[in-house]
Amino acid sequence: MKLTTKIPLILIIIVNLINLYFIIELSNYDEMISYVKNEGEKINSPRKMVTIFLLTALINLLFVCIVFMRSLIFSNKTRTR
Repeated sequence: MKLTTKIPLILIIIVNLINLYFIIELSNYDEMISYVKNEGEKINSPRKMVTIFLLTALINLLFVCIVFMRSLIFSNKTRTR
């Protein structure tokens, strides 16, 4: 596999690692407050949202790393027919 095809995979891995950092930082919050039109407050716990984001990011990172490692391992082998 050429370097030009490895660069997007490396960038996706870096973006996923940054994504994991922000998800872990978000999990430190106890509550999120949003303000509605009638001068009220809506308080939510971000735990469920963080769990979904974390699972999605980890699965995405797993698949991208698998593709990247597969491309590194099998890049030198040539097909013979």
